[in-house]
Amino acid sequence: MTEYYPGGITGKPTRASIYLAGLLEENGKPVLTQFDFFQIIHRMYRESPDKKLYLRHVTPSREDYFRLRSNLNSQGVIGPDRDYGARVIRVLAISDLPAESIVCLVDPTCYISHLSAMQRWGLTDRRPDALMLSRPDRKTTAARLRAYMTQNLGEGETNLFPLKIVGHPPVVRRRAVRIHESKTAGAFLKNRGDGVFLSTIGQTFLDMLQKPDLCGGMPHVLDVWEEHAKTYFEEIVAAVGTAKSGLVKSRAGYILEERLSLHHSEIESWKIYAQRGGSRKLDPSKNFAPIFSEKWMISLNA
Repeated sequence: MTEYYPGGITGKPTRASIYLAGLLEENGKPVLTQFDFFQIIHRMYRESPDKKLYLRHVTPSREDYFRLRSNLNSQGVIGPDRDYGARVIRVLAISDLPAESIVCLVDPTCYISHLSAMQRWGLTDRRPDALMLSRPDRKTTAARLRAYMTQNLGEGETNLFPLKIVGHPPVVRRRAVRIHESKTAGAFLKNRGDGVFLSTIGQTFLDMLQKPDLCGGMPHVLDVWEEHAKTYFEEIVAAVGTAKSGLVKSRAGYILEERLSLHHSEIESWKIYAQRGGSRKLDPSKNFAPIFSEKWMISLNA
């Protein structure tokens, strides 16, 4: 007769296997990176003396990691993720989550952005075909991963499985995924409800001006600003103030002042960036138009 244990273990597992399966359930995440999994194994080793697990070493080695992973895999506790393969560990006793949550669990440097963020914030009723994500350029992303690992490593713990920049598959949980890497990737927050990383409301409005093509196009962006900019006026002004592009500040200034009649002392400071030039257009996807804003010196081609 087959015996059943917590965490989906079958057969006659070791005390360590049972305890580790319990820690995985307690952790509550359906997917883990190798870094995440090793941190949980390390926790088990720290707690071993009190729990009488009779482990051979004081701290786990790479061999211990692969042995425990193989044991739990054969016992039906974990398996390779269906989208990321063996590089991501799927904890089978934990209910799966939608693509938005999975990508953020696998990659702590990315966040939902552009039209997907607009939908999450209730700014649009459009649903993009692909889940749109942003993260910084590769150099900045690597630095953020190092900071993340330092923050999460236990004191004196050796990192045998460092995180690397994630190459996301084109489809996650039956949802197409699109990654936008940029030096302009900005502020995001962690949503309390589902743990998803989401661009802040101010950053979401800023992204509409930086990449309107990823936000439904400039005509749709203008509609969204006209409907919602007054509600989030202070957040928008603060976010646009962080932009390095003077053209983005001019676009924001024109929309807020001339189209929406919204005024702020910070907006006045953006006027120093106004300058003539054939490339200065409200809609970067369309040709230059002869109608332009005298104050903000941009072609009103939208």
